Amino acid sequence: MEDIHVITSKGIMKKQEAIDGFIREISTREELEELMERMPYIQTIQAPNSKTRKELYQLAMSEYDDVEWVKVIKSVYLRMEDKRYDEFEPDYIEKAKSFLYGEIAVRFHLPFEKVEDFVNSNIEKHLKEF
Repeated sequence: MEDIHVITSKGIMKKQEAIDGFIREISTREELEELMERMPYIQTIQAPNSKTRKELYQLAMSEYDDVEWVKVIKSVYLRMEDKRYDEFEPDYIEKAKSFLYGEIAVRFHLPFEKVEDFVNSNIEKHLKEF
């Protein structure tokens, strides 16, 4: 029997280890496959200034939702690529990746460090099919 993994405010862990309770069970493999197909079409977070951007990132992270994590990852990634990011933004991308990639690692039985390449190749495959 496979262990049940859950999302807590501290990260992903086995349900029996979530002493302080948990927020939700991790997404199913099917849900994550569908999410990877949708990733290119998920909007980024837009904000007129740093203060608002930080508030929107905090709000997105507090949802503990896969789509919100994708929004944070895409938003910060693009801002870092353009070299116009704020000092707090790398922390948000790392936290969002730790949750989202943690779910994918568990469901697809991958080492965490292989998840980013796995996600990118899935996105490329779906875009070619489209």
